[in-house]
Amino acid sequence: MKRILFVALSLFIVGKSLSQNKVDVTITRDHISPLWHQFDPSQLPDIWVSKLESSAEEMPLPSGIDEKLRKKIDNERMLRIKKNITNRKIINGPKTPISQINPSVVENTDGITGSGTPNDNHIAVANDGKFIAVMNTIIRVHNDTGKPIKSWSLENFVNTKINPNNKVDQFPVLNRTYDPRVLYDPFTDRFILFFMHGTTDLTSFIVVGFSTAGDPTKPWNVYKIPGNPINDTVWSDYPIVSQTKEDLFFTVNILGNGTSWEEGFREAVIWQLRKEDGYNGDSLHKNCYTGIKFNGQSVRSICAMQNGPMPDGIDNYFVSVRPIDATNDSVFLHRVTNTQKSGKANFELKLIKANIPYGFPSSALQPDTGLRYKLRTNDARALTGIRNGNQIQYMQNSMNFKTLQAHLMHSTIYNIQEPTPKVVSELYTHDTLDFGYPAMAFANNQQNDPSVIITSVYSSLYDYPGMGMVYRNRYGEYSNYVKIKKGTSLINYFGIKPDEQRWGDYEGIQAKYNEPGVFYAVGSYGKNTSMYSFISKIKLKDNVLNQPVESVRIFPIPSDNGILNLELQCSKSEMYRGEIYNISGQSISNSQNHYKINFQVEEGTHIYRVHTHNLAPGNYQVKILNERGDLVISKKIIIL
Repeated sequence: MKRILFVALSLFIVGKSLSQNKVDVTITRDHISPLWHQFDPSQLPDIWVSKLESSAEEMPLPSGIDEKLRKKIDNERMLRIKKNITNRKIINGPKTPISQINPSVVENTDGITGSGTPNDNHIAVANDGKFIAVMNTIIRVHNDTGKPIKSWSLENFVNTKINPNNKVDQFPVLNRTYDPRVLYDPFTDRFILFFMHGTTDLTSFIVVGFSTAGDPTKPWNVYKIPGNPINDTVWSDYPIVSQTKEDLFFTVNILGNGTSWEEGFREAVIWQLRKEDGYNGDSLHKNCYTGIKFNGQSVRSICAMQNGPMPDGIDNYFVSVRPIDATNDSVFLHRVTNTQKSGKANFELKLIKANIPYGFPSSALQPDTGLRYKLRTNDARALTGIRNGNQIQYMQNSMNFKTLQAHLMHSTIYNIQEPTPKVVSELYTHDTLDFGYPAMAFANNQQNDPSVIITSVYSSLYDYPGMGMVYRNRYGEYSNYVKIKKGTSLINYFGIKPDEQRWGDYEGIQAKYNEPGVFYAVGSYGKNTSMYSFISKIKLKDNVLNQPVESVRIFPIPSDNGILNLELQCSKSEMYRGEIYNISGQSISNSQNHYKINFQVEEGTHIYRVHTHNLAPGNYQVKILNERGDLVISKKIIIL
């Protein structure tokens, strides 16, 4: 095992100034975890009992939540609501016929009922249609029709009483398992499962299980990852996972023993695991990235970005923000540069400034005339994200500064491989609903297509807590927010204060890799004053994608990586020509006709790629004319 202290100096531009900043990280290479044991679900009884308390056990609260700030924000919102309960407006909305891009629900399945709160839902689906849904303490396997075929608890993975013949080291019966996550690897047809154990340095570790077959009811190879990687009085919390073709990544927050949530945060850690070892049952090789600091300050709550449309590549990106600030525009872009096996994986970190600020979100409201029952939105950390080519999209809970509602910030980082990436953010809003805990997936299996599908939970003064989804197409247009499962009661667990009810801490969605346009999502809704989980199979029928509503579309805007796409729908073969103009309306074409566009379009719908690498960053106008000289489209574009 090798430990390397790595200090990097990064150059970046903020506004018009050039600044030099210090990045610190300690990389521990080839950390080894032996195979802990093998867990065989087939050895478990088909009927088993789990304890259900009258008041659900509350799972650890994510670190760094500023309770004083939360209460201050909620009080300000209550004052505004009491003055004028209808003083809420839509800030942004879809620009095209919504019926043409709304996703639809194909099948629904009732999820697991666990014994803790919040639900901590996650899901993974295999190419053959089997899927695993997890919820705080329970794991359940479903067949391709959605029927449950096997379930077990997190404790079963490591409890010696369940598997007395396994050579598992002597450890007390587990009583603090939480935060499960699950992934499907389409390259090997295997599942990977994570969860946390313990809330002190003496009991904290991360359990990682690798299925030995595509059938998750077959044996699993189980490993124990240290929850105290810095050898201090700390423990690990809140994992976020991603994968490349060779490696598995997860991030955790490191918290001090016995400290408050505001004061307990020490640092965020990235783990990099070699998947091949886990599938084979070999000793698991890992890299651990600790001591991550920017200008001497630890970076909080790092979110691993999913790679796609297939989880390939050798590097992995991560995003973090200033999640407990009332308002901020700082975005941190992290990168692990290579595979674990290569021995060459290094760490990079850049600071970028978003175009609009995000902020610590208010609590979500529930139907209650007394305004007593509220739902935690925790903080503004990045919760989900995807990388496609040279751009990243991510989402976070955020304050709507105009209405004081809890809404979702949807951001795109362009030119991630360049020295100075750019962040363009927009707030996804609703006139009445509060939102929380988004999860996103690629909506198209084509490289460089930015369309995404998003699931989240929602609630309001008029809506019991439920689960919904929204689609954003490659033109940047949102569908309606589609309610997948409507709640039938507010959430009010006995033993938790009415204005501090839990409501997350995350949801899950995954594209079915071998069936374009099909997704599996899991979320939460209110029923009998508790949280229940709900699983939905979603079908995306994007009529704009299949039959564009305009004769010409130009995307993406802004243009990144020197690429601009023209999509044309023609009833007959025709010649088109175009030209690019600067902001003053002057053509930028020179005597050699550079920057002029000429192309023949056959009948049907076609996409043409315009390469803009030599254009200086800025605002331009593109005009396209047909062979008769008629103006077909005039569109403002932005080159980054």
